[in-house]
Amino acid sequence: MSYKQKFWAPLHLAATLSICAVLPSQGVTGASSVRPAVVPEGLTAGEWSSIRAAYQADRHAVLAIDGGHQAYNPGQRWQTRFDDRGCLVRPRSDRWTWGLELKCYGFRGKERLTTTPSKVSAVGGRMSYRWDAILEEWFVNDRRGLEHGFTVYQRPPRGDDDTSRLTFSLAVRGNLSMDLDGNGRGIRFLDSNGATTLTYTGLTVFDADGQDLHARFSRSGDLLCLSVDERGARYPLTIDPLVQQGYLKAHNTEMNDFFGCAVAVSGDTVVIGACGEDSKATGVNGDRNDNSRPESGAAYVFVRSGTAWESQSWSQQAYIKASNPEAGDHFGSAVAVSGDVVVIGAYGEDSDADGVNGNQFDNGARNSGAAYVFKRKGTSWCQLAYLKASNSDADDRFGYSVAIDGDTAVIGAWGESSDATGINGNTASNSRSKSGAAYVFIQGGSSWFLSQQQAYLKASNTGTGDYFGHAVSISGNTVLAGAPGEDSKSSGPNGNQSDNNAGSAGAVYAFVRNGANWSQQSYLKASNTDRDDFFGSAVAIDGDTLVIGAHGEDGDNTIPKNNGATFAGAAYVFSRTGGVWNEKKYLKATNTNWGDRFGYSVAISGDSILIGAPEEDSRATGIN
Repeated sequence: MSYKQKFWAPLHLAATLSICAVLPSQGVTGASSVRPAVVPEGLTAGEWSSIRAAYQADRHAVLAIDGGHQAYNPGQRWQTRFDDRGCLVRPRSDRWTWGLELKCYGFRGKERLTTTPSKVSAVGGRMSYRWDAILEEWFVNDRRGLEHGFTVYQRPPRGDDDTSRLTFSLAVRGNLSMDLDGNGRGIRFLDSNGATTLTYTGLTVFDADGQDLHARFSRSGDLLCLSVDERGARYPLTIDPLVQQGYLKAHNTEMNDFFGCAVAVSGDTVVIGACGEDSKATGVNGDRNDNSRPESGAAYVFVRSGTAWESQSWSQQAYIKASNPEAGDHFGSAVAVSGDVVVIGAYGEDSDADGVNGNQFDNGARNSGAAYVFKRKGTSWCQLAYLKASNSDADDRFGYSVAIDGDTAVIGAWGESSDATGINGNTASNSRSKSGAAYVFIQGGSSWFLSQQQAYLKASNTGTGDYFGHAVSISGNTVLAGAPGEDSKSSGPNGNQSDNNAGSAGAVYAFVRNGANWSQQSYLKASNTDRDDFFGSAVAIDGDTLVIGAHGEDGDNTIPKNNGATFAGAAYVFSRTGGVWNEKKYLKATNTNWGDRFGYSVAISGDSILIGAPEEDSRATGIN
């Protein structure tokens, strides 16, 4: 048997060594991967599935041509040419080419040259070379990309050195240069301008018993070498690196910067927060070398260039710091972007200023929090606004969550403690500790420099420890605020919010704007409300569809809404018709397991929904 049986089942031998690499699309996934197929009238789902499978296989088939074989990949928009030695991938743009050619393999002193394969075969989307009685090399072309693998049917002869590693030496084809990382776990392939076009990373190796094995890439002249320490391992082994387009890192990478703690994207612009970054720089593109402000935080703007996606590359456009960085501010812990405007939260910021562009240097309100608005003109960024709550107070954590759409930004402050309810209530009494609040800011005139607070939002059932504003989202004139600590045991929309017998079940509140006036439109609960579900810990909205995460939900996915998997997590999809929200889908992972926290993060765009499960335990890499 082979470890690949779950995908291909090409082998049926007890002692085989399998090595696998996948070349997927460069960050692009076809719509067919996320949209359900519509079954034509007159066909069963099984019949339609078989037809689609046959269609996909035909589209990706390896065909014989003069001088070798060729396969198209319409989803990835490239073609692969196979000669009698290896492959060469070429995108439609012809901006780059990339491929591999095996030169030799084996242990030191006993390397076996690969000259002419004894057998070449192409069946469907699978191309294989049988080099000798020991080694078979194969490629599989499908909509995921191009998968490259080896099967070693028996251990190659060893030399006198029992410490040597099993090594595969490959020539890199094409016009991209190779740059190995320092630990030998990944490779970048660069174009003539030094921009990263592909990365070859995610190298993991394990044997038939699941034992992790040490493996690394190295370079020997122009050859790429992949070596494995397989002593004591039971075959088959799996070696699984992954080729990708974009691998983004800060230009001043340091330990514990937490680069990637928050991310946001708009068009060709990506913003990445690094809430643990330590420099004392201020503003945009400052001095990154003086790390005397521990965990002050930073954010980085990356932009994508190239008109054809096959030739696109990413580059860092800006390194952004607060105008008043201090230790422990955690600037970059939340980020949002809309066009040329970025909002960055710093929930640990300490000033006691109120409102917009106040005095940011009087640190008299520890962890009151702040948010910062930056705008791009051309390729240059500058800070336009320094936002504080109208009722700044210590430990409010204003800026823990941020969202923006056009000329409106929303800032969450889950630590805010007033007992107000609804819109623009009384902020004077802090008798509901950590009840939470959210704040709506708008541009003044046509500039964020003159921005102003438009609304102060509270739940209709403000309660101690509700954490209202822990998550916020905005789309047009609708704002969502999650309160994962809310305790009512009601279910569905607009139920009884006064029966607090389900601690931390969680809730979400939808607000709508009419002119300059805001009102609460709906109070949303899960259809299976239960204690400690944390419904509302993550929210996202696009138009009339919203997604809500509940990373503490316990359903085990065997019996609907059966609590057999603690903290497995779930997500819920609601849709709005005529101003009324109703739950449409209860989403669980396909591999639900306890402690996965599925629903910890959510995102939506059009017909696509993304759901994060940060504690899921599989060792898989790549896609599917």
